[in-house]
Amino acid sequence: MSLAHLQIKNLRNIESARLDLHPHLNIIVGANGSGKTSFLEAIYLLGSGHSFRTREISPLVRESSDSLTVFARADDEQTISIQKSPLSPTQVRINLSPCQSSSELAYFLPCQVFYQDIFQIIDAGPSMRRSLLDWGLFHVKQSYHSLWKDFRRVLKQRNSLLRQKAAPSQLVPWDNMLVTLSEQLDNLRGQYFVELNREFQTLLSQLTDSKASLTYYKGWDRRGSGKHLSVILADSYESDLHRQFTQYGAHQADLIVNSDNLQAKQYLSRGQQKIILFALKLAQAKLITKRCLYLCDDISSELDQSHVNNLFKLIETIPGQFFITCINFDSLFIEKEITDYKVFSIKNGHFTCSEI
Repeated sequence: MSLAHLQIKNLRNIESARLDLHPHLNIIVGANGSGKTSFLEAIYLLGSGHSFRTREISPLVRESSDSLTVFARADDEQTISIQKSPLSPTQVRINLSPCQSSSELAYFLPCQVFYQDIFQIIDAGPSMRRSLLDWGLFHVKQSYHSLWKDFRRVLKQRNSLLRQKAAPSQLVPWDNMLVTLSEQLDNLRGQYFVELNREFQTLLSQLTDSKASLTYYKGWDRRGSGKHLSVILADSYESDLHRQFTQYGAHQADLIVNSDNLQAKQYLSRGQQKIILFALKLAQAKLITKRCLYLCDDISSELDQSHVNNLFKLIETIPGQFFITCINFDSLFIEKEITDYKVFSIKNGHFTCSEI
């Protein structure tokens, strides 16, 4: 599914916009502060119910307005809309019917965002990288979401008992459930990782000569000793009690990005990191059965002409719909062979369009 028509009302500096979109490649050109990123936020709102820049509503609503509205019609005539206000509950409708959950919204309109915080995947702690695994598995394995919810419930209860300084015997039933659910999650993640790594290496080779490897850590037994999680939990009881949280289990999983056996953040330039992360997130989206929306903010920053050219050649071959922002169209170095796309210029929140 791709979006055919988009309406935005009172989102940041965009007072009103009605845009007919290209089914594959849309380029948004404008100066800093013109509203390019706000345009991407509008689409992301439809797929998640919140912005990728903030969880707060107030900064999104245009000054002097009470609420914002985003509406889209897809190429198959399905519709999705969201209305947000600081003073009332968010209203989301899919095909005119109220949306029941954020997971329903995310599944209806899968979005991958490439924003300036993309480097946090490498720089930040494991939670950011786990979210990548969670996103992919949510869309690929139907049982994953409910399994993860069950695991979080058990983990919450075990941590609560640790804070109450519960005896080991009180933890046993929760440990048993934690072990079972961790192993089930690890099984799904392990299968997914094999597919993801294969697709990642294929795409990376098309984008750059830089080499990178992915390593999956399941959340316990980092050294591969073969020790069972139930034994690890029992051995770490005193330490868990002192820290008041569970140190081992599926919630501690990680997806590590290395280059020549060194951590990417210590060895690679920002440009190299960015192209590797593009390959990783594109690989994720290629594994899902539904067409994905790709929201790429300031795509050419940190990248040289060769890498930008390679990226656009790859984009031409990937199913889905791309929304790419830039300050200067010429910075994209789009080759003459690539002709099928639409360009939107934005200035002070107002759009003009020219189809190439």
